[in-house]
Amino acid sequence: MSPVPGPRDGGRADAGAAFALARAVSIALHPFAVFLALTVLGVRALAPQAFAAAMAAVGAAVAVVWLFVWQRHRSGRWSTVDASHPSERPMLYLLLLWVLALVWWWMRGRAAVLGHGIVAVAAMLVAAALLNRWIKLSLHMASLSFAAVALWPLAPTAAAIGLASLPLLGWARLRMRRHRLAEVIGGAALGAGFALGLRWLA
Repeated sequence: MSPVPGPRDGGRADAGAAFALARAVSIALHPFAVFLALTVLGVRALAPQAFAAAMAAVGAAVAVVWLFVWQRHRSGRWSTVDASHPSERPMLYLLLLWVLALVWWWMRGRAAVLGHGIVAVAAMLVAAALLNRWIKLSLHMASLSFAAVALWPLAPTAAAIGLASLPLLGWARLRMRRHRLAEVIGGAALGAGFALGLRWLA
C-alpha cells in the first residue's frame, strides 16, 4: 500500500517546483543571453553593416567565458557556475574585461559607434569588481537592467519587456540563494546607472 503524501511532501514538491522555475528564469535571462539580444538589436539599429562581425565577436566571447566558467566549476575551484562566492569573482572580472577589450579591438574599425557600449559595460564590471570587497552585486540583474535602459531609444518594446522582467529575475536569484536582496537591488541599480551614462555619452 502506497503511503499517502502528507503536508511536508507537498511543501517539498512546491519548493522543488519553485527552485526549478527560478533556475529556468536565471538561465533564460542569463547575462550571455541578455548581451546576445542586446547585440542583435543594437547592431541592427546602429550598424547593420557590421552585424556578422559583431555576432561572431560576441559569440566567440561567450564561448570563451563559458568554457572558462565550466572548467572552474568542474574542477571544484568554484562552488557554482555563477561564481557565487565573492572570492571567485576577481578572476571572472579579469577574464570578462580581457574579453571585452578584444571585442572592442575587433569592432573598432567595423562599427566604431558600438565602442561606447563596450566601454560602458567594461566600466560597469570595473565598478562591480571594486565593490566586490563589500558587496557581491548580481551580474544577472546588472546585465538585464543595463540592456533594458540602453535599448529604450532603439527598441522600446524589448526594453519594456526587459524592465518588466527585472522583478522576476530578482526573485529567481533570491530563491536560488545566489544573492541577498541588497545585492539584487544594487546590481539592478548598477546596470541602469551605467546604461544612463552610456545614453549621456552617446
